[in-house]
Amino acid sequence: MSQEIDVALVNVTKKFGDLVAVDNVSFEVPKGSFFSILGPSGSGKTTLLRMIAGFEVPTSGDIYIGGQRVNDVPPNKRPCNMVFQRLALFPMMNVLDNVTFGLRRRGGMSKDEMERLAKDALARVGLQGLEKRKINQLSGGQQQRVALARSLVLEPTVLLLDEPLGSLDLKLRQSMKLELKHLQARTGTTFLYITHDQTIALAMSDTVAVINHGKIEQIAPPEELYRRPATHFVASFVGENNKLTDGRVIGFQQDDVVQVDIAGIPMVGRAGEELSVGDPVDLFIRPEMISLRLGKHENGILGKVSEINFDGSHSLVVVDLLDANRPVSVNVKIQHTEDAPDVHVGDTVTISWHWNAANAFHPVDQSHIEVEV
Repeated sequence: MSQEIDVALVNVTKKFGDLVAVDNVSFEVPKGSFFSILGPSGSGKTTLLRMIAGFEVPTSGDIYIGGQRVNDVPPNKRPCNMVFQRLALFPMMNVLDNVTFGLRRRGGMSKDEMERLAKDALARVGLQGLEKRKINQLSGGQQQRVALARSLVLEPTVLLLDEPLGSLDLKLRQSMKLELKHLQARTGTTFLYITHDQTIALAMSDTVAVINHGKIEQIAPPEELYRRPATHFVASFVGENNKLTDGRVIGFQQDDVVQVDIAGIPMVGRAGEELSVGDPVDLFIRPEMISLRLGKHENGILGKVSEINFDGSHSLVVVDLLDANRPVSVNVKIQHTEDAPDVHVGDTVTISWHWNAANAFHPVDQSHIEVEV
């Protein structure tokens, strides 16, 4: 096992009776990286984290932390710590005592040394000077940082984070995800984060593994995951997308540039998997990657604006395709810039996109997806 890998799973499966919660999963987490496991409820991500922490035992396969196989190592002996969504801070203790709790349990260290290490950890998370505060005197974000300091003071090889931002309100969650990323970069500790919130995973992670029904669908940097999804599920689950269904492949411009007929209208996109002429496909197009021009133009698709939804920095414009042989609508995201088109409901417009802004996949049953986008 490479010294540059802090966590590795090799063909790990976990069964609960007849239920396969994790199905032959393998991946590696590089040292000092921020690695996220992203998936909907019931996808197996929490079971994965619990196996890494030692709270569940794999049915088969091997787990390595710091190059050592840990399948038979109990949780308290593994070089990792976990931060939960419910922070499990002790309300009867002050901040300093909460942070030194793990050091006291470990033993072999003087009180002065424990307090020095705890104060260093609190300084790293920006809580210096609050050592004597009670937990109920802290804000939600400060409590979150106390929980992080309590884990980091033990100098784990890897910090496991079980959706710790999930209980925070939207504003605080937005600021804390940036703080968490900066903290990881400053400390150099390997973070392994599980979440169903794709905005958090994409914003913070060096690498994201998307899991569905216990199987890894794709492992990639956030931008690659967003722009070049490897499966129909990833295209559906990650980010906002127009999903144009009931299409058919009518040709290829290059090996991976596919021409698709959607409701009688020829469209172009990237072949997300191996496709052949005549294959049924769904075409996924990001709303922000579609250009919109007022009026009728060549080299585009004619439509009529049926709805405009204002959303702060941008508007989501719903365009009904005029030449379609059945009702088809496309969402277009327009940023509120000085050169943005002045669009109104009822306007005739032309939309277009570069071929690599769209991704074509064979249709699959999506009824199991709990988070539709």
